[in-house]
Amino acid sequence: MKRAVIDASVVLKWYLPDEKYGAKALALLTRYISEDLEIAAPSLLEFEVINGLVIAQRRGRIGEEKIIAAIEGFLNLGISLMDISGLYSKVIHYCQAYSRSAYDASYLAVAEREAITLVTADEGLYNSVKKDLSWVKWLGDV
Repeated sequence: MKRAVIDASVVLKWYLPDEKYGAKALALLTRYISEDLEIAAPSLLEFEVINGLVIAQRRGRIGEEKIIAAIEGFLNLGISLMDISGLYSKVIHYCQAYSRSAYDASYLAVAEREAITLVTADEGLYNSVKKDLSWVKWLGDV
């Protein structure tokens, strides 16, 4: 796997050390930083990561000083964020076919368009598509 779409469930593990499969998520980040892996995602990844970190802060899982550093660090990574406006029909298809949110469906649509793997730690997403979409991989198996 030289290119992959990753979703917010993977990225958040980079900044929340108490998360399961955190080491596997960090291994993907290390591969990205060492230019061994190209990471892509729909542009909504930024909002999902920021929202996830804000929620983690509310729950006492990350301090205010760390949340700012995490967001700045994430934004400075330069992950290829893709516009999904041309993918709306695929997003709708995945929403309907797998009863997923438009957010989840956006990751699926980008991965399909780019013909690359989607890595997720979202158990609901993975379980809903694993029988049909072999290119969606569970973080624990990567």
